[in-house]
Amino acid sequence: MKKLLGISVSRRPWGNCETSIKTMLLSAAGEGAGTDFIRLTDLRIEACRGCFKCLTNDMVCPVEDDLYALLEAVGSADALVLAGPVYFLMPPAALVALLDRMLTMKGRERPVEKARPAVTLAIMGNRNWRGVARPVINMTVSLLGFDVVESIELVAEGPGEVIMDDRVVGRLDEVGRLLARGEPVSQAERSAACPICASDFFRIEPPNIVCPICGSVGDLEVYTGEGRFTVTGGESRWGLSWLDKHIESWIEPSLARYRDKRKQVLSRLRELKSRFSAEQ
Repeated sequence: MKKLLGISVSRRPWGNCETSIKTMLLSAAGEGAGTDFIRLTDLRIEACRGCFKCLTNDMVCPVEDDLYALLEAVGSADALVLAGPVYFLMPPAALVALLDRMLTMKGRERPVEKARPAVTLAIMGNRNWRGVARPVINMTVSLLGFDVVESIELVAEGPGEVIMDDRVVGRLDEVGRLLARGEPVSQAERSAACPICASDFFRIEPPNIVCPICGSVGDLEVYTGEGRFTVTGGESRWGLSWLDKHIESWIEPSLARYRDKRKQVLSRLRELKSRFSAEQ
């Protein structure tokens, strides 16, 4: 039996995020799937301390909170639905705190079978203020070990208002059933967005455009002429395999470099602290 896990990043019970997720979970349950639901804001996910102890011998984060319980629930799921609201152009701080702790994913046991699917939802009151919430939500899912098979933007102003849109509810029902059956979920057309992370804002570096979220590079002429983001290169900052590579090729060597000059750094810091204290 497949297990579908839904995670809401909103604090509000039965708000638009929770309503959307539970609509999908009900459809999945109707197909015989097991379902579970987590409200991320009910958990205690502390800020990353930047100590890098999760990359040392025991590879365990020293912060004692609910992170590993969450990762255990995520690890046992066959499919994931993650929904978050848009707050001031970004997803809520709870999701950013989780994303900041993703270094601890290195070395964790991972599914050896085929890739696990995930559906993401970014829910906003005004599409013109969608900001970067959607691609950040997608990146979080990729670092949790899932493939984003559909990324949906929904507009709903009031709490639970999404339930009033029969077209949206029908789509959520359909996706829930498809996930439960293990069938492909057809993505909405988004040729103007980055095909990796679904971002729709880019940095222009002629003759290219660059996605600042996932690092994909596209052809500027094709984008301006045809409205398509076609990946032509770049470092794809996406998924657990990239995370491993990034840690091994950059973070761990940078830690080694820092250790070589740590005494000098601490000496200068002591001098600065002394001068600062004398001025107070």
